[in-house]
Amino acid sequence: MAAKKTSKRGLEKAAILTAVPGWADVGAIGELVGLSERRIQQLARSGVLETESPPGWRAKKYPTCKTIQRYIVHVKQEAEEKAGCASDLEELGLKKLRAEVELKESQGELHRLKTAIAAGKYVDTENAGRELAEFLRSFRQFALDMPARAVRSMPGQVDAVTAKAMERAMRTEMEAMLNTFADAVLELGHGVKAG
Repeated sequence: MAAKKTSKRGLEKAAILTAVPGWADVGAIGELVGLSERRIQQLARSGVLETESPPGWRAKKYPTCKTIQRYIVHVKQEAEEKAGCASDLEELGLKKLRAEVELKESQGELHRLKTAIAAGKYVDTENAGRELAEFLRSFRQFALDMPARAVRSMPGQVDAVTAKAMERAMRTEMEAMLNTFADAVLELGHGVKAG
């Protein structure tokens, strides 16, 4: 007895599925595409689906084939957008991974440099500059004292006036050589800074 009893709604669904009418209401369109009536109405409000007045009718209905086709186009567009977003996300993920690799490499290089500095392989430029300046002052003083030491090592071989003249001549020559050396060092320093 239950098999003979069918509802009017059940007959409508069977009729919709066996023959496609030219016009359909919101419920029929929902059944065809597998969406609720509310979702079909939302798609209509957003402009994805359109209703029209069939000839001789006042109520608006959905042109069945056109509506289904528009819905299929809408679903395809959404799928393409999601695929585009996925590829953009993949590319961003790859960029992020590359940046992380570069960061790790630079952190490794920084660690190697710090270790080398701690081991004394590199010298702080400020300290190196001070130490070089101090060395050059000491060297200059040592070099300028050489003529006096040289003359003192010849006692009795030359008279005092000759010894003094020799000391002055050697000191003048030594100062000229040190000035030439200092100029070359300055030129080298400027070339290194400029390069």
